[in-house]
Amino acid sequence: MNKILSIIVPSYNMEKYLPQCIDSLLVDRIVDIEVIIVNDGSKDGTLHIAQTYVSKHPDSIRLIDKPNGNYGSCINRGLKAATGKYIKVLDADDSFERNNINDYISFLETCEADLVISNYVIVNENGETTKSYDFSSKNVLNQTFEKTEYHRMLNGFQMHAIAYKRTVFDGLDYTQTEGVSYTDMEWMFLPMTRVKTVAYFAKTIYRYLVGRAGQTVDVSVSRKAVDQTMFVLVKMLELYSKIKSSLDTPYRKYLEHRIAMKAPSVYRICLVKQAHPALYPGLMDFDEVVKKHFPELYVSLGYEALKIIPFYYVKYWRKKYNGANPIRLLSLTNKIYRILS
Repeated sequence: MNKILSIIVPSYNMEKYLPQCIDSLLVDRIVDIEVIIVNDGSKDGTLHIAQTYVSKHPDSIRLIDKPNGNYGSCINRGLKAATGKYIKVLDADDSFERNNINDYISFLETCEADLVISNYVIVNENGETTKSYDFSSKNVLNQTFEKTEYHRMLNGFQMHAIAYKRTVFDGLDYTQTEGVSYTDMEWMFLPMTRVKTVAYFAKTIYRYLVGRAGQTVDVSVSRKAVDQTMFVLVKMLELYSKIKSSLDTPYRKYLEHRIAMKAPSVYRICLVKQAHPALYPGLMDFDEVVKKHFPELYVSLGYEALKIIPFYYVKYWRKKYNGANPIRLLSLTNKIYRILS
């Protein structure tokens, strides 16, 4: 039986969250869903939990057990195995809004758009909604749009909101970076250049958990992994530079916007949130890559300023940088930031 939706569930040491994640998918139309749990070499009970679900629902839940290779490797293996009409990623510590899944599957069954957008919410550990993202105001309600219009609307969308038609990946040779975190940025990058039409399902599907210890969006974790973020962004910059001349203007502008959305956070972490001189050499290498592949962004970054401390800290750092040495004003800025944040 052909599946309508393939759901890739990357899982590493998720024994606490995986049952809630998979339980949220056990709806009437589970027969039309292909759940692909990718166990990334977990050291806890994740594998056993996944095997239990597979044994109970062998026609709808599949398991890929592999050595640890980090998030991107799970997406790559899941993509190779996916057979559904549409593909969506669901992180193992998140869940779906089960009350809306049956309607979602019915929508996808008749939909032919390359990309389907749906609403999502951010929830805390207690399952309480802390923020909602409703895209009705984007004027995409129950309509399909051509590429020249959707690129203007999709600038602020995140991976939680989207499902790709599987044919988007045909001949694309898409692989997500392996061995590092923060590669979810890539899910919203190259594949979008193959999207021509977009449709909107006007209900909440994704429930995004924010606040668990060790989560990659946790401030302490993201600071430690800033080098991984730079690594992924460098790959995106190099890819953008390689393909931009072959892209129509809307696609090129979209890729530029995705990079420009994320790059400033790297400078904020290195120069303000941490302001540690040991980070400066790596940031300088990253800065040179931005300058080479995206000169317009390089110039605009020079005028990055924080609302609480209104001065051009990137421009100042470029002027004062002379190796892995402290820069007094940035150290002071970091102290002020810590007090005010």
